[in-house]
Order: sequence, then structure tokens, then C-alpha cells
Amino acid sequence: MKKRLTIIGFSCAACLIILAVVAGSAARRHAALVNCGNQMHSILLVSTMLWPDEHDGRLPSNFISMSNELATPKILICPGDRSRKPAADWAVFGPEHCSYQIVAPGVKKSETNTVFLRCPIHGYAGYVDDRLFDSSARLVRPQRIW
Repeated sequence: MKKRLTIIGFSCAACLIILAVVAGSAARRHAALVNCGNQMHSILLVSTMLWPDEHDGRLPSNFISMSNELATPKILICPGDRSRKPAADWAVFGPEHCSYQIVAPGVKKSETNTVFLRCPIHGYAGYVDDRLFDSSARLVRPQRIW
């Protein structure tokens, strides 16, 4: 009888550990998803609201050209991308340091139904008018603090 209780106790403990690991993993994936959306909103804000006013109504054609507007190249790595490492600074930045893709380089700001930016990890699509949609085509609201 004592051995049976030990085995049952061990099985319950093992199940709890597995549940905790799965829940923790789901929480990490959700946090990466939310952080990716926030990073894309930041990039979109610079690309769609600030950049066109000084560049003949066109959005940037690459990330390097936005190096003065984006504080760090680290924002260009999706939190869910485990295959890439961020560049230490803009001087060493290259395609291997970027998760996000500019889909329509140099697009005119007036082309509001055009996807400008996308995340291949989470399926987010950022439009020229600063709207961001998830992979299910739901609008993602920014979590801006200001």
C-alpha cells in the first residue's frame, strides 16, 4: 500500500511539473507575440508617420536608412525569432540581424491598402497607414504608454 501511494504521488508531481512547463512555455510564446506587435508598431510609427514627411511622401526602402530614427537595431529582431542575434550597432547591421521584412520598399504613403512590413514568425502585417493585423486578419492595437 505504501508503494502505491508513492507511485501515485510521484505521478501527480510529474503531471504538475509538466503542466507548469507547458503553461510557462505558452506564457513565453504569448509574451513574444505581444512584444513583436509592440516592436512592429514602433517601426510602423517611424516608417509611416514620421519618415514620409521628409522623403517626398514615401516610406523607407530599407532599415539602414532609418538608423537615425530607430534608436537601436535590436528592435528589428522579433522576440520569437531564436535563429537570429541582434546587431550590436548600426555599423555591423546586416540582413542576418533582422527578422522583419519590408514588403513594399519606398511605397507612397497614400497607398493605404498596401502591406509595408511583416513578421514571418508571427504572421503580422503592417500597413502603410500604421494599421497592424495578426495572422487571423484581426486589428492589433498598439500598447503605447504615451
